[in-house]
Amino acid sequence: MKPTTTNTTTNTTENSAQEKTIKHKGRRAPILINDMSPFMIKEAYKAARANINFALTGRGGSKRFIVTSSTVGEGKTTTSVNLAIVFAQTKAKVLLIDADMRKSSVHKYLGIKNVSGLSNVLSGFVNLNEVIKKTTHGFDCMTAGPIPPNPAELLLSEASTELLDTLSEYYDFIIIDTPPVAVVSDALALVDKVDGTIITIRERHANHDDLKKTVSALRFAEAKILGFILNDASGEDGTYKYNYKYRYRKTYKYYDYDYSYGE
Repeated sequence: MKPTTTNTTTNTTENSAQEKTIKHKGRRAPILINDMSPFMIKEAYKAARANINFALTGRGGSKRFIVTSSTVGEGKTTTSVNLAIVFAQTKAKVLLIDADMRKSSVHKYLGIKNVSGLSNVLSGFVNLNEVIKKTTHGFDCMTAGPIPPNPAELLLSEASTELLDTLSEYYDFIIIDTPPVAVVSDALALVDKVDGTIITIRERHANHDDLKKTVSALRFAEAKILGFILNDASGEDGTYKYNYKYRYRKTYKYYDYDYSYGE
C-alpha cells in the first residue's frame, strides 16, 4: 500500500522556523534553518547535502542514512531536521524518521503531535497512512510514537526491514534520527538496513574517548560512515562565526547531561 501523508494543523508560531526553538540545559537552543538564517549556516548544510550525495553516488533508488552521535547534546536531531529541510529544497521526496523511541524530540522541533509513530508501526498496531505527516518545510515525517519496552529489538526486526523497503519505493531520501551510540545500541540495529551513517559532534562538548568508542562500534557493526558534522563551532579563526562548521578538532571537552533512557 502506498503511504499517504496526513496534514497536521498547528499554531503558526509553533511552526515558524524563525521562532521555533527548543530549550536544552547548558547549550544553545537549536534553530531550524530558513530564508532568514545566516548565509554561512545555510551554506554549511548545503555543503553537507552535497557531500552526502557524493558519498552515496552509484547507489540506485532511494538513499537511506542514519544521523547519530556519541552522547546526548551534540545536535543530532537539529542536524537531522535541517538536513531534511535542505534535501527537500531540491524538490526530492524526503522522509524524516524519528527512531529515538526512548527519548523522541523530532515532533517538538516540527510542532506536530506524537500520538502514534514508528513504534506503533513496527509493533503492528497501525499502518503507514496513520503515522506519516507532512511538515511545513516540504518533507514528510514519521514521529517515534509511544516508548516501547524493546526499542532495539523493534529496530532489529524483520518488520523494520520491510518498513524501510516499502518506504524506499516512494521516497528519494530517508533520514533516520537515532539515539547516541555510546548510550544505547539502537543505532547499531539499523546500520545494515541503510546506506550510511552521519556522526554529529559538538565542539567543546564531545568526549574523545566516547567518539573513539562510537566509531569503533559502528565499524564493528560494518557501518558505512559517511562523515562527521561539527556543530556549535566557535569560529575562532574568523571564518565562520555561526553555529555550524566542518572542521576536525583534536581537543574535546565533556559536559555531563542528564539523558535518561528507560527500558
